[in-house]
Amino acid sequence: MQTLNIRLLSAMIMATAGLCMALGAGAQMANMPGMSKPPVSSTQKAIVNDPASVMMIVNRDSNDIAFMDLKTRRMVGKTFLGNNVNPHMAMMSPDGRYVVTGGTRANTAYVIDARTLELVKKIPVGISPEHFSFSPDGRYYYQGNPDGDSITVIDMTSLSVIKSIEGLAEPLNITFTHDGSKAYVGNYGAHWVGVIDVTRHKLLKKIQIASVPGISRLDPGKYLKEIKGISMPAMSMDGRYIYAADGDLGVVGVIDNREDKVVKVILVGQNTWRIYMGHDGKYAVTVNNGDETISVIDLQKNEVAATLPAGPDMTGVNFAAGKAFVISSTTGFVYVYDMKSLKSAGRIKIGNNLQLETATTDTADEKIYLAVSTNHSIYMIDGKSEAVERLPNVGLFPWGTHIMDSKDNYCH
Repeated sequence: MQTLNIRLLSAMIMATAGLCMALGAGAQMANMPGMSKPPVSSTQKAIVNDPASVMMIVNRDSNDIAFMDLKTRRMVGKTFLGNNVNPHMAMMSPDGRYVVTGGTRANTAYVIDARTLELVKKIPVGISPEHFSFSPDGRYYYQGNPDGDSITVIDMTSLSVIKSIEGLAEPLNITFTHDGSKAYVGNYGAHWVGVIDVTRHKLLKKIQIASVPGISRLDPGKYLKEIKGISMPAMSMDGRYIYAADGDLGVVGVIDNREDKVVKVILVGQNTWRIYMGHDGKYAVTVNNGDETISVIDLQKNEVAATLPAGPDMTGVNFAAGKAFVISSTTGFVYVYDMKSLKSAGRIKIGNNLQLETATTDTADEKIYLAVSTNHSIYMIDGKSEAVERLPNVGLFPWGTHIMDSKDNYCH
C-alpha cells in the first residue's frame, strides 16, 4: 500500500512538472518575435473602457469582428456573427456605443455593444450589404446594398429599419455633409453621384460627373454591361466640395455642394478606383489601376499636381508622417510617396505570396495597420521609420481594419 502511494505521488509530481514545462514553453513561444500572445476566447467576457483604444478587425472567413488593444497589441475579444456572414467592413458609431457591420452573404446588419463586445441586434437589410456610414450625430446608419441598388436606413435609437432608399445603381460609399443634412452616394454601376435629403431619407438628385463616351450611348446594352463608375464621393476638409472619381471615364468630378453642381472635371489615369483625401487638406490621391499610376490632385487649384508610377491592383491609400502609402494588393508591396516633394520615395516589401487588403492609420498619423488575408495577420507599419511588424493570428481572412476617429477608415 505504501509502495502504491509513493508511485501515485511520483506520477502526480511528474504530471505537474510536465504541465509547468508546457505552460513555460507556451509562454516562451508567445513572447518570441513574430508570434502573437494567446488570443482572448470569443466566449470570454470582455470590457472595453475606451472605444478609441481598440482597433476593429473584420475577419471575413471566420465571420467575426476582432478587437485589438492599440497599446498592448493584444486581442481583447472577438464577436462571432454567425455562419456564412462574410462581414465586409466595420465602423464605430460616433458616440462610441456601438460597432456595426454588414454581412454580404446574410443580407443582414449586425450591431455590437462596443464595450461588452456582445452582439445585441441582427437587422435584415437589402441584398449584399457592403459599405455604410453614420450621420454625424450618430442617429442614422446608412447601409448600402449594391446588389439591391438600395440603401437601408437604420435608426440607431430604436435599432430598427425606418426606410429603404431605392433608385440607386450599386451604391458603395456614402458621405454625409458636416451638418448631416445631405448624404452623397457613390454609384459604382453608374456615372453619377446621388444626393440624399437626410431629413426625408429621399434621393433628391443625380449628379452626372462627365459625359459618357458616344459609343456607349449608341449601344448601351453592349458597352455598359460592366460599368466601373463611382466608388467614393469624398469631401474636402472645409466641407465645400465633393470629389468623385469615375473608373470608366478616368476623371474626378468636383461638386460644389451648395448648389450640387459639377464645377470642374479633372482628367486623371485609367481605371481609377477612388480618391483618398490627405490629412492636411492640400492634396488628394487617386489610384489608377489601368495604367498603374497615382494622380496627386492639388485641392486648392483643383488640378493634377503630379502623376507618379505605382503598381497593379491598388486597393487603398493611407497617409502618415507626411507620406502617402499606397497598397498594391497582389504584389506584396506598399508604395511610398513624399507628400512635400510629390515624388516617389521607394516601396516597402510586406512579403512574398501575400494578398494585401486595406488599412487604417491611427489618430496620431504615426502607424498604419494593414490587413493581410492570406496569412491571417495585421502588419503594423511605422510611418516615419517604415519599419514593419507582423501581428499574426487575428482571425481567418482579415479583410479590413477600423479605428475610431481615424482619417483613413475605408474598405475595398
